[in-house]
Amino acid sequence: MKRLPRALLVLTLALLTAFWTAVPAWTAEAKAGDLLDRTLRHYVEELKKNPSARGMVVGYEAVSLDRGESLASLRAEKTFVPGRVLQLLTGAAVLDGLPEGMRIPTEVYVDGQLSGGTLKGDIILKGYGDPSLSADRLEDLAEALRKKGIRQVRGDLIVDDSFFDGERLGTGWMWDDEPFPASAQIGALSVEGNTVSVKVTPGRPGKPPHIQVSPAPDYVRVINRAKTVPGGGQALTIDRTRAKNELVITGTIGKDHPGMKVRRTVEDPARFAGAVFRELLRREGVKMHPGSRIVAGEKGPEAKRVGRVVSPELDRLLEHMVREGDSFYAEMLLKQLGANAAGEGSFEAGLEAVEDFARRIGMDTGFAQVDGSGLSRMNVIAPAHLVQLLAAMEKHPERERFDELLSASGTCKPLAGRIKEKTLRVICGEADGSAGMAGIVTGRGGDRIAFAVLANGVSDPSAARALLGRIGAALAAYPELPDPGDLPEEKVYPLSGLLDPLLEEESYRGAIAGVLVRSMDRGETLYARDAEALLTPASNTKLFTAAAALDGLGADYRFKTEVYRSGSLAGGVLDGDVIIKGFGDPTLATEDSLRVQEGPTVEAIARDLKKRGIRRILGDIVVDAGAFSGEVYGAGWAWDDESGYYQPQIKALSINRGTVRFDYLPGEKPGDSIRLQLTPETDYVEVINEAVTGPENSKNTLRLERDRGTNRIRITGSLPLNFSGDYTRVPVENPHLYAGQVLKERLEEEGIAFAPGSRVREGQKPAGVKRLATYESPPLSEVVHYMNKASDNYYAEMILRTLGMEKTGKGTAEGGIEAVMKYVTRSGVDRPFNLKDGSGLTRYNRVSAEQIVKLLSSVAEQPIEEPFVQSLPVAGVDGTLSSRMRDTAAAGNLRGKTGSLTRVSALSGYLRTRDGERIVYAILLNGHSEGSLKSLEDRIGTALAEYSRNEQEGEP
Repeated sequence: MKRLPRALLVLTLALLTAFWTAVPAWTAEAKAGDLLDRTLRHYVEELKKNPSARGMVVGYEAVSLDRGESLASLRAEKTFVPGRVLQLLTGAAVLDGLPEGMRIPTEVYVDGQLSGGTLKGDIILKGYGDPSLSADRLEDLAEALRKKGIRQVRGDLIVDDSFFDGERLGTGWMWDDEPFPASAQIGALSVEGNTVSVKVTPGRPGKPPHIQVSPAPDYVRVINRAKTVPGGGQALTIDRTRAKNELVITGTIGKDHPGMKVRRTVEDPARFAGAVFRELLRREGVKMHPGSRIVAGEKGPEAKRVGRVVSPELDRLLEHMVREGDSFYAEMLLKQLGANAAGEGSFEAGLEAVEDFARRIGMDTGFAQVDGSGLSRMNVIAPAHLVQLLAAMEKHPERERFDELLSASGTCKPLAGRIKEKTLRVICGEADGSAGMAGIVTGRGGDRIAFAVLANGVSDPSAARALLGRIGAALAAYPELPDPGDLPEEKVYPLSGLLDPLLEEESYRGAIAGVLVRSMDRGETLYARDAEALLTPASNTKLFTAAAALDGLGADYRFKTEVYRSGSLAGGVLDGDVIIKGFGDPTLATEDSLRVQEGPTVEAIARDLKKRGIRRILGDIVVDAGAFSGEVYGAGWAWDDESGYYQPQIKALSINRGTVRFDYLPGEKPGDSIRLQLTPETDYVEVINEAVTGPENSKNTLRLERDRGTNRIRITGSLPLNFSGDYTRVPVENPHLYAGQVLKERLEEEGIAFAPGSRVREGQKPAGVKRLATYESPPLSEVVHYMNKASDNYYAEMILRTLGMEKTGKGTAEGGIEAVMKYVTRSGVDRPFNLKDGSGLTRYNRVSAEQIVKLLSSVAEQPIEEPFVQSLPVAGVDGTLSSRMRDTAAAGNLRGKTGSLTRVSALSGYLRTRDGERIVYAILLNGHSEGSLKSLEDRIGTALAEYSRNEQEGEP
């Protein structure tokens, strides 16, 4: 949508009070405002002197509500990841869109005949999105059934959560946050915030501790690997297996420890509510028939309501959301807003309602909201937007309720002890890498000031808290502030006149840009803008992975895969197993369209086993992926990208980059199923093809998704009849077993038979087995070349874990990152910065343009320079830059590593100017933009390639 002019904010604020006319008074206030602005800017400048605050990028806006005057502003229109401060907007939209006093019900129905205490029919438990529903209130519904005279049920317990859609998690939420209450699944029928309480108390020394789960202890499986030890401490990890109702407890607890209690989330909210309700029915003396099931369904028209409970009033729910920063409440209320506004309880409908609200109150719409709680790091909003919201709510019909909502947030930690609570209404919060606050404060001069402060690139939360506290105290003291002195003059660089106009174009006003351009020949900085800002680098992360691997492993390093056999081989019969052990080779593939490098193939392994005289295998195919350990996904990877080819699972043994390929075409006529070709042809995946052919020129709605935790791939939607065909890849679950299954199938194609009980299983290579062959990849220089040209995330993660395995003895992402950090420190790259994976998929990564330029400059002086530089795509020629900057001075000249995530783009590398001067550059762009971030990078790259120092300096 088109951005509204920023002048609208001033107009909105001015309408709140009579316009002031005394020019001398206005001038005095302007000076006071200038003093406040300089004071806050000094605070931000001082961050550069604090090592723990280095790289923090800050934006703020402070406006007098009484005079409509901006008192202080810095990066006010830049869009930051806001965290829970975004709940300010969600809460305001809910107040606007849902009726005051609203209570959200949960109901129980019966559908059948009741005779002699026996219900011959079903019980239906229906939810309408109450985020506060507890087991205690469900007990009231169980009691209602007992009071109805029901003692036995010869039917099912139907759980109806159809009031909301089936999308359980928000866009971009991180898979490894899922076990924790803040990331609980969202459903219209939800109890206890969709969490269970897990209590761990010590057992006897040397024995496992005692575990208690409530409510519905049978709903989750508990795997207790923890141990009771002497002492009174604890080092427990209580995790939930991805996509399963399975709790895994590991670590130790001292025999003298009093015990600990935590909450962990569950899968499938409605079924969980059903399990809790069934247990409550049992306690009430209502017995379900042994054959009764908990079934997802909808209340039928003949069902009769027996009981009803309701939530507290809406304002109390909002108060809890803001006071506790409760993400679950925020998401439930967002879907409730969608159901009320559009009859659809979905994230999408709720967000559309928020967007409509923002438009109606006059907010600039140049922000992006993808959830209600701020959990997703794909949310971005500017301080100016939040101030616009605060100002608009001053004249909104629900102003008083909004004031109460802000007051409900309680004491904001950074402001504790600094400001009298009665003068302040504020919401604040922090998450990994971000912090912020927004609200209204009354200054000592009587001004009511709407303000918002957002910080990203936070390495040390205490530094962010200190800054927020100082800013809040200054706002409360306004206008009684000491003069901080003059600010340092803004530096002008040789390329400022060339690049500033590009970065300051209106369409990029919301994007935070970290840019550094340096001459490699003269060692001179030609341009810098927020070069120290720690920003999300996306696939520019691969620059660090590639350089550290080439240095640590060597350009000639080759990944290996080993094949063994156990038992005896006689007369062509192997009385034992075939064992295949992986060591992280990313090039291992099948001989088909999925093979991208001349590495080893599954077919070659099968042929070699046949050549060794094996004709029948009585044992199993054993796959050993033990060279790597840890999680199959990187820290902070998004749950909703698990079906994307770019986010495969990472194991030490895998083939085809952990994916299968689907080529697809429309059928012969509308209504026909689409035509599919699976590569490789394997029984490892189950394909459910529900996609159909649509009329010519109809919309392409094809979706290929893998059910979480399974190898069931669903294909839905439609293809237009005149669609010319395409393909995509889908990652598999447990790629090491996939490798083993395809090997077994290829062995069978070679005529090698298996005993009836033979299977593919996970295991470790036993001692004493006979090694049959070792297969090697191409050299690392070629592997890195493919990784960077194609920006392949799978390659990057396999390389990272191999680096960890070889250099630290830990085949994990953490081990690889440890090796990367040691390398970059030796290369002169300053800390702090944050790396959590090798590919750049995670938004936990935070790197500055300055650090990337230091890395690139250092690599240019190391023996690894040639393979590293040659691996970078060339503008207009190859790789991810093949179609960019064509027919410009950058084509065939600029080399750069691209990077792209939603609202993140990056380009860093080398080029030569028109004079032949060697340039190293880094461009990191984060945030909302109405123009293409890649186009901006291309324009900067072209401008650098066209730059002539001689011409600028007037030399011949």
